[in-house]
Amino acid sequence: MTDIDSPSLPQEIVRFLESQGGHSLIVRGNAGTGKTTFVLELAETFKDRQGAHYLSTRVSEKALLQQFPWLGDRLLSGQKEGPGNHRSGLGRLKGVGSWEALVPHKEMGISIGRSMALLERLYELVEKGQERQLIVVDSIDALADRYDLGCRELMIALQRDLVEGRGANLVFVLESNDLMLDYLGDGVVQLTRSDRDRRLLREMDLIKLRGCEVQQPLYLFSLKGGRFRCFGANWDRGRGAVRAWARVNDPEGRLSYGIEDLDGMTGGLSPGGVALIEMGPGVPPVLGDLIERSLVANFAAAGRGVLWVPLRESAGPDVRGELEKMVPLETLGRVVRMVEPASRMDLDSGPFMLPVEGGQVAQDLRWKNVAYSLDSASPPFLSLMGLDSLESIYGGEVMEGLVEHLAEVRRNGGAFVGFTSPTTRSTARLADLATVHLRVERVGGAVIVYGNKPFTECHALTVEERQRGGCVSLTPLL
Repeated sequence: MTDIDSPSLPQEIVRFLESQGGHSLIVRGNAGTGKTTFVLELAETFKDRQGAHYLSTRVSEKALLQQFPWLGDRLLSGQKEGPGNHRSGLGRLKGVGSWEALVPHKEMGISIGRSMALLERLYELVEKGQERQLIVVDSIDALADRYDLGCRELMIALQRDLVEGRGANLVFVLESNDLMLDYLGDGVVQLTRSDRDRRLLREMDLIKLRGCEVQQPLYLFSLKGGRFRCFGANWDRGRGAVRAWARVNDPEGRLSYGIEDLDGMTGGLSPGGVALIEMGPGVPPVLGDLIERSLVANFAAAGRGVLWVPLRESAGPDVRGELEKMVPLETLGRVVRMVEPASRMDLDSGPFMLPVEGGQVAQDLRWKNVAYSLDSASPPFLSLMGLDSLESIYGGEVMEGLVEHLAEVRRNGGAFVGFTSPTTRSTARLADLATVHLRVERVGGAVIVYGNKPFTECHALTVEERQRGGCVSLTPLL
């Protein structure tokens, strides 16, 4: 467990900079990938523990302070000069001494004793600090250009004097994408922007963190609101987030998913509409359970009827038990019906089961039978169907028998939500009929959600406590 628990940063990087001794971290990426926002988030996270300071060579102090007022006097201005120990590298940079010992066969044209105010100030902060210092140099390319040096020579000097000599943490923002410089850093991360079906994805690749175990090498991140936030695997939180349900109100003219961010992303469920939620390969099953659970609980809390076939047959007993903690059992017994072939039912099946023959889906799910079973519930009804489970009961051509059921849902102003997995045979047919088509996919250790109908940007899915509704949160990957 690290001393700093930051939900915004990869924990591998936090552990790397918290570990004993000094470390250098190279942050590289093309223009616009979020390098400056990341290193500022890093500096803010460590500012009260390692005397973090930020040396900007590209962005004006005024612009930085407008967005990050906490920087204050932590911005390096380079106005002071003074001697110090462990400055052999700086001496060579200033033209005092010989470069041959540092960089063999390198010809340099440097004036003896020239002024390097920014570097002098940086050295002073590290040498006089009572605690370990974290210095961000943004960018090392621009600082080298200012003094007519090469990045390699400058980084070698700072690594020798401040990281190895003084135990400081140095973060070098590198604009050149020169892979030959990677060996100079103890750690290397790369930020990229990629395209996913005309949607933006931001990725951070943990290429090297010397001495630190990298459990998740690829993170997605967002720059929403001008702040860096990464996303990784935290699915176990979903099982611990069971509590009394606080209902999410319906969007105007629509029905709520029970997840506020999903309502905001899609506008909510349209009465009479058909929604498809397609779960991609590698998506943790618990996430499908959480979305299903949110839909059922929100409709049930409103006293509305729910006809439900869980996406995973084996999840039925567990999900039922969790629902009973969220919505009173008496309410569930009135408004929720879980479809189950009569031949599979047992004494522990629960009070809100709907036994069916399991022969023909059109016959078993006739609307008048559903309405009769839910006569104590209020409309509009939710028909929530896991297509994998339906196919296991009725066969792979189940969509042919569902057409009439979908038509009845539309006529009665209800909502149909179908879940599919990579093995579902009915996905393409349901996608043709759907008015809303959402995809849930795994990228590295993170999970994204985006809409094909309607078209939406990618959102990172996280599991965390919410005041109302389900514990699923969606953050645009802007």
